[in-house]
Amino acid sequence: MDQFYTLMEEAVNLSKLNKNNEAIKIYEGIIKKYKDSQDETISKFLIYAYYNKALAYAKNKDYQKELESYDNLLEKFIEDISPETELALVKTYLNKAICVSEIKGLKEAQNIYKELVSNFENSKQEDILVFVAQAAYDVALIYGQTDQAQEAIKAYDYLLDKFEKSTDPKILEFIAKSLINKGSRQKQLENYEQALDTFDQVIKRFNDSKGELNNQVALALHNKSIILSELQKDDELIKVCDTIIKKFSQSNNEMIMNIVSSAEVIKDKDRFNKNIF
Repeated sequence: MDQFYTLMEEAVNLSKLNKNNEAIKIYEGIIKKYKDSQDETISKFLIYAYYNKALAYAKNKDYQKELESYDNLLEKFIEDISPETELALVKTYLNKAICVSEIKGLKEAQNIYKELVSNFENSKQEDILVFVAQAAYDVALIYGQTDQAQEAIKAYDYLLDKFEKSTDPKILEFIAKSLINKGSRQKQLENYEQALDTFDQVIKRFNDSKGELNNQVALALHNKSIILSELQKDDELIKVCDTIIKKFSQSNNEMIMNIVSSAEVIKDKDRFNKNIF
């Protein structure tokens, strides 16, 4: 057992020094020596030899070898998921998806995210569910990026339904962003009233929030103003602009400052039009 820990520590230290090839050799030796070990403690930590080996290949930008390492890890450990291995497994899926996107493109990466969601959506660990939410969000995002708006909306709805009652701050961010993106896809499909309702959900639910959630409220108001302008609902548009200016005029966030500026321009145009004789 002591030798196992010593070898792992040596490999980790080599990786920190960017001596990745040397680290990989040690990880390969560890895997070869201990892959059939019956020691429960070694079995529990052996997964990190596979995982760290893949990361070393990633640092070398050897994406094919990185992918092979993730596949070897999943082949060995995915059939026996335990609370001790869940974290390494979900991180493996996430990293594998990024790796696959580099080699094979977004659609193949999307399949990896879907597999992660399927395998871990019923986890009892909150930190694992955060990664499930992230993967579900990425599934929907890829549908949107590949011009499949209807499928994107369905995927966002899965996330919104699954985590409806979550109070985890990270999951709440995915919920807010999912609503914003869902509304954008609804607008793309010219379902304007549905999009307005979706943006209103963000505004009502997160109106008193801080940080990133507050940014999403600003985006929801901005997107709502765009739709109201296109629909020529001027009275409602001016009310939304008033809300943006009142709520966000003191913000130092560049994105929000631009949103406030847009609202002020609309207000100025409205005042100009009303003063024309």
